[in-house]
Amino acid sequence: MDITKDIIIPCLCSFVACAAFGVQFNIRFKHLIAASVGSLVSQLIYTLLSMNEFGEIQTCFISAAAVALFSEVMAKIIKAPVNMYLIVGIIPLVPGGLTYYAMLALVMGDNDTFLDRAIDAFGAAGAIAMGIFFISSAVRLYKDFRRHYRRNLKKAYKKLSAKDGRSVKKF
Repeated sequence: MDITKDIIIPCLCSFVACAAFGVQFNIRFKHLIAASVGSLVSQLIYTLLSMNEFGEIQTCFISAAAVALFSEVMAKIIKAPVNMYLIVGIIPLVPGGLTYYAMLALVMGDNDTFLDRAIDAFGAAGAIAMGIFFISSAVRLYKDFRRHYRRNLKKAYKKLSAKDGRSVKKF
């Protein structure tokens, strides 16, 4: 295994290609670098999992979940929309080659190959969607739980301070 050819080159190409894609969408430079790093992360995880004999669907799910988590964190740090980082970050995972070969088999009349490739393409696309959905839902639940907890804690503190006659401090 040649680490440069198998890991570093695909990750760098992913970084550059997704940066160019971000330029096409007029993403500002400070967001563009972070979004491109997200694509590098997704490509790195995809490559490493593929080398360790994970299936295509599992690899896409884990990579998409990782880039979704990265996007949520970067959006919180930089105070920008999550979609900006997420869309650029999942570009390396999109099953374009599988879809192309499925359509080629369909045009050539090879129905067995078409069905195999189409099932793989839909499985990979579904895994990407489920990875993003899983992380986005978990983050949303965490935010709702935290907001609910703070609100109830604040009410309990107000009741307690009203009984004691102390002034209420803000959290």
